[in-house]
Amino acid sequence: MEKKKSEGQKGPHKFVRNVKNYALQPYFQVRLGVYSVVLSLIFAVILSGILYLNLGKLLEIIVELTGVPEEVRDLLDQYINPAKIQVFGAVAIYAAINIGMTILFTHHLVGPTIAFRRHVQMISEGNYQHRTILRKGDAFAEVAEDLNKLSQQFEQNSK
Repeated sequence: MEKKKSEGQKGPHKFVRNVKNYALQPYFQVRLGVYSVVLSLIFAVILSGILYLNLGKLLEIIVELTGVPEEVRDLLDQYINPAKIQVFGAVAIYAAINIGMTILFTHHLVGPTIAFRRHVQMISEGNYQHRTILRKGDAFAEVAEDLNKLSQQFEQNSK
């Protein structure tokens, strides 16, 4: 039975994709995204600490020079509080995009391993006609070529 193709796609092997198609090994893919986000956040915290210390010194200098500390502090608080919300929002958006991009990127890493395992299974069952065909942009194209050559050699030797 043939699976339904999505509208506008060409070829017999183009199928409608859903999220499960991209999360081939969700634990691995999300974990890699979380590692990336955590490392980025550590860097952001260090950078923020440096900025906080230096801007704090600048604030003290401005307060000293103006002679109106309460008014200056109130003005700076009015400016800084909305900026804090914007920064936290940006971090949340960054984390979501980072994890999403990691899943998309790792899809091109994990997908070929599934195809390779299927190919090895076919070889072990004596099906030497099987070939691994990877999608455009997938990693490990050289390994797929090597597996296909191996299958071809087994096929020739079995005749």
